[in-house]
Amino acid sequence: MRKIACIFLMTLFLLTNVGCTCAEDLEISDVRIEEQSINKKAYEDDNSNEKADYLEEAEPVSIPDQYTYIKISAVGDVMVHSPQIRVQFNKENNAYDFTNNFQFIKPHISSSDLALANLETTFGGEDKGFAGFPFFNSPDELAYALKDAGFDVISTSNNHSFDTGKEGILRTIRILEENKLKVIGTRKNENLESFVVIDVNGIKVGLSAYTFETPMQGEYRAVNAIRMPKEVETIIDTFGFENLEDDLEKMKERIKTMKQRGADIIVFFMHWGNEYWREPCKYQKRIAQTLSNYGVDIIFGSHTHVIQPIEFVNSEFDGSQTVVAYSMGNILSNQRYETLGNKYTEDGVIVNVTLKKNTLTGEITLVETGIVPTWVHRYIKEGQRIYEIIPIMDALQDGEKFGIYFEKTMRRIENSLARTLEVIDVEENEIIIEPLLADK
Repeated sequence: MRKIACIFLMTLFLLTNVGCTCAEDLEISDVRIEEQSINKKAYEDDNSNEKADYLEEAEPVSIPDQYTYIKISAVGDVMVHSPQIRVQFNKENNAYDFTNNFQFIKPHISSSDLALANLETTFGGEDKGFAGFPFFNSPDELAYALKDAGFDVISTSNNHSFDTGKEGILRTIRILEENKLKVIGTRKNENLESFVVIDVNGIKVGLSAYTFETPMQGEYRAVNAIRMPKEVETIIDTFGFENLEDDLEKMKERIKTMKQRGADIIVFFMHWGNEYWREPCKYQKRIAQTLSNYGVDIIFGSHTHVIQPIEFVNSEFDGSQTVVAYSMGNILSNQRYETLGNKYTEDGVIVNVTLKKNTLTGEITLVETGIVPTWVHRYIKEGQRIYEIIPIMDALQDGEKFGIYFEKTMRRIENSLARTLEVIDVEENEIIIEPLLADK
């Protein structure tokens, strides 16, 4: 009996101690879990505060603007008078060659993304007879020289477009196109287009060209005092002063069409103004303002054979700015002091307009407008007359590199620069005189 009681007491003792030990362990475990939970919450709260502070202090992340740039260049009148035709004939290969005329400005032209020129002559064919003033007809090789120099687009709408008749208009287009040059201002028939929209570095440029008319002859329009048959009226882009409001409306529709084709930039080549005037006439001013109101971004002018100012015209509707080069003078011709008694006809200018497009927003911004003053160097070498277009700033640095060996010639180049800067106010309009080729 005592033995059983002892066993019972021992068993009870063991159960009691084991139970107390387990309960204590469980209690301690619960405390540890609670402490861990508290510590974890405190840790999370601390880190949450740090994270909030970090987010508050960190600057907002923004995606940088992405831009694409283009430089559009243009020159004025490309003219070939009779003396030029004769000297550009190469007897050795029995062919014409005009490439030397442009060799010194070629680096300036070819460095542009899009280069334009006004062709103040026609390619009517040899059978019509090559000639200069008053009815211009030049050898086809001139088209090759223009392409070789780096030009991309040629304006064929001017007062000499009809010099070799309708056939001359059509053949001029064909010769230019065969030389991979785009044509604006004329077309082969009324069902085709006389304007282009070109994608340049992701920026679509709409290009169009118009020339002034001389007074109407009865019911017929005329250019250069030559009456145009009705079928010719439809293939040359012109404007007349008798019908100016209607013609401006047609230009407005043209702008609208080019924008519908996706044009980001609208460029007009305008053949206008009074010959030999160094300032724009009232009609040039009026038309420029109207085109600016319609949404034209750049106007390149030709016809006056002398340089006129470059201005920035603001749209009366939305305040947007239009670059207007009223006249870029002669880039190539035989007009000069010796032939006309007019020294201003020797001067020309390459106008460069650089723009950028924000590829995220589509916004187009004018970056800068620059000029490369030029002068036509006409001289005799080994009994042969030579015509070469000289980039003035480059020649002033190293005349011999451009075939300038005489102090008298260098003074004429300096005077040409002075005349150009008399008309183009580079400081007031923040126009850049382009860096020398050696600095590029």
